[in-house]
Amino acid sequence: MLVLEALFRFGSIGILLAIAILILRDGRHIPALRLALPLIISMTCLFLSTGNENLRINGAAAVPLRLIDMLNFIFVWWFGLALFDDDFKLGPRQWTVAAVFTAVVAPVRMAHLGFDLPWAYALDIPSFCITLALMAHLAYRAVLGRKEDLVESRRRLRVGFAVAIALVVVTSTVTERVAYAIGADPYLSLFSTYILTFMMGLWGVLWLTRLNQDALASQVLPQSIIATTAIDPKDDETHQALVQIMETQRAFAQHGLTIGGLARQLELPEHQLRVLINRSMGYRNFSAFLNHYRLGEVKRALADPNKSRLPILTIALEAGFSSLAPFNRAFKAAFDMTPSDYRAQSPLMPDSGVAATADITDHN
Repeated sequence: MLVLEALFRFGSIGILLAIAILILRDGRHIPALRLALPLIISMTCLFLSTGNENLRINGAAAVPLRLIDMLNFIFVWWFGLALFDDDFKLGPRQWTVAAVFTAVVAPVRMAHLGFDLPWAYALDIPSFCITLALMAHLAYRAVLGRKEDLVESRRRLRVGFAVAIALVVVTSTVTERVAYAIGADPYLSLFSTYILTFMMGLWGVLWLTRLNQDALASQVLPQSIIATTAIDPKDDETHQALVQIMETQRAFAQHGLTIGGLARQLELPEHQLRVLINRSMGYRNFSAFLNHYRLGEVKRALADPNKSRLPILTIALEAGFSSLAPFNRAFKAAFDMTPSDYRAQSPLMPDSGVAATADITDHN
């Protein structure tokens, strides 16, 4: 058993280091892969400081390693969100969640390491719950965004990623606590984690050696800036029909429009429409495609002096946005200013009437 543990433990460390090298060599320009680096560090700390005492780092030297590896789930959460959201950035919300997680989990970890914190064991169940909540949220986001994702390789990855998360959570958190509850050896939970990490690490190395540009590389470009691409001649007729229904019939203004609904209107198979929008037009998700048209409509309305007294929210709703928050986020991401600022600086806009539209600011 000791030999098997050494194989999987140190094999996993070697694989993690290989992944880090591949990221630094070929993928450091990709936001999601950059966020994988702290996860690799924390997982390495876990493998160096747990398991059989003859194979791990013991004593005071293990304390900082165990405090670092307790952040594994935060780093998994960040990495997963970045992997499936092209516009993901670490912001106040993510840092706040990380701070709350650390405040709850750190005392429990320190108590397990021998620090005199008897009250910390009362936080064991809350720490377990917050860990499950983070992983459940990540799995939910991975599956939820599948319908809007236009990158086929990433759509396939979403389901597998959610399953992998479930496996890791069950083996590394649930089984460990069950083992403690029934008096069994929690070492089996750690050994299962070693094996799972080893297998997933091998897959990660194979994936990174191919460096799936289709799924990752375009993340370096803002979604509001889509490069003009050549339309395949065989898709020209379909492309013209799509442009017609979007620009002339204003299909983008339909609230709740999905790619399935648009495909039905065009009488096209959904997968064919995905390929057309992604490969021929350069969009990576359906929302970015819709927002291109919706924001263009909003810009024209904001610069129209005949609509100077029309509330900005009304303009947004008429363009197809369902509520204030997503409209503000999309507008600011595209133009780096609020809608009211854009309206105010329009050369065609008279001074009178501008004040009638209150500045809409996204506080999310």
